[in-house]
Amino acid sequence: MTIHFTRRTMLGALPALGFAGAAVAQTPAHQAAIPAEGAAPIATLDAWLDLYGRPTAKVMLNGRGPFEFMVDTGSTVTVIAERHLAAIGAPIVGKATVAGTTGMAETPLALVDLVETGAMKNKGMRVCVLPNAGVANMDGILGADAFIGKRLEFDIPGKTVKVEGSRHPIRVAPRSQIRVRNGLLAEIDGKIGNVNAKLMLDTGAQNCIANAKLSQALLKAHPKLVRLDNARVFGVTGHVMTGQVIVLPKVELRAFSVTDATTVALDAPIFDFWGLNDEPAMIVGMNMLSQLRSFSIDYGARAFDAELFVDLIARNSVMFG
Repeated sequence: MTIHFTRRTMLGALPALGFAGAAVAQTPAHQAAIPAEGAAPIATLDAWLDLYGRPTAKVMLNGRGPFEFMVDTGSTVTVIAERHLAAIGAPIVGKATVAGTTGMAETPLALVDLVETGAMKNKGMRVCVLPNAGVANMDGILGADAFIGKRLEFDIPGKTVKVEGSRHPIRVAPRSQIRVRNGLLAEIDGKIGNVNAKLMLDTGAQNCIANAKLSQALLKAHPKLVRLDNARVFGVTGHVMTGQVIVLPKVELRAFSVTDATTVALDAPIFDFWGLNDEPAMIVGMNMLSQLRSFSIDYGARAFDAELFVDLIARNSVMFG
């Protein structure tokens, strides 16, 4: 059988300017989570920032490991490097057509009987298998399919990712509401300078990625923004595209705002796949999210919250006089 997924790419850019993007995929077959006894468990993953500033965690596969996986809210499917299939005994059960930023490619689809990270256990996960070169700096990617109905809290200075049950509040404040696109992709409404845009929260991307509509809108609204040409984008499918680095004006994401960030503008196929070609949209990467002290994504409650370092400093100043 063939299942269609999407996966974003690794980004390379101008000399001395490096970017990295991660994965996006449509939801695979249903994954059955094994709850712990009693109350819903809270799993604190041993996480840290990788070479590209993205959160990673230790993962056990079929009782083997631990393996180093990136925690990627921009991927709706979990991915494993081809080199580990034999060691964990994961059979190939089909194929996946992977739609990356720069093109399409067909990859194997493997069945992993048990995926464990912290107190979380997922049975019977179908995972995309990528060539070793596509995930050279890690063993795989933990996609949002591993966190269905859960709440993720990222502690940047503490370098941990906490996974717990959704809090399901009676009412979510408008500033915290998110939508879930393509099944598991967290999306919020935001504003970049004077331009309204759809923003996809992606812990697997080192840098932000803007679509063509956003680039055009920013050029009209803010013609003096610094732009650097010839930023090359290398896709996991082997295709290469060229984009433009843009130094962004103030970015407002409801729960917080950022005044010093960049994006790579790219007329990428992935935005067409998401149905985001006709309006300004941007993938929000870790260059922006890492400016927070912490942030959370609650897939069950469809809520996003964030705490800035300055907010923490202000509270401590009041507390200690």
